[in-house]
Amino acid sequence: MGQQQLLLLVLSIVIVGLAVVVGIQAFTENQQKSEIDRYVDQGVAMSGDIVAFYLKPTAQGGAGRNADALGDLAISDLGYREDRTDTWNGFERSGVVENGVVRYVGASDTHPFLHIHRFPQSPGDPRVEVHVFGPSPNCVVTRSDIYEVSPTWSDGKADNEAPDAPAGCSW
Repeated sequence: MGQQQLLLLVLSIVIVGLAVVVGIQAFTENQQKSEIDRYVDQGVAMSGDIVAFYLKPTAQGGAGRNADALGDLAISDLGYREDRTDTWNGFERSGVVENGVVRYVGASDTHPFLHIHRFPQSPGDPRVEVHVFGPSPNCVVTRSDIYEVSPTWSDGKADNEAPDAPAGCSW
């Protein structure tokens, strides 16, 4: 083989190698975005369960439009089985684990929230929070981050900071 042919062969191998690396990186990023979208969809659906619980009369096992009842909200109140309970950033929460994903529900002093991520969680895993500031669809706030990679949530707040409530939202 001539020198020119060897140079072309090496150049081709380098180009193919770079293309493979870029393709793998693009696939990984797309996979994380897809996972975040799936968690947001689950969280928004579950936020509807929170509103339904709030509106349901107490005689039927709901909160009866009593916002104080949301402070003790558990995943079982929303019709899911309860697999896990723990404390995260000072908040008591209960959750259900299905297909390697945990969906927690908890409550701050002002509103209930959902926390969704892989279980068990590892650095680099996407996670999503859904905060429900009132019974209107306009009062649901979602945010995401990459566990132990992103220094803050997608709204710029830290783990122990709730997102800002939309104007006019309250229970």
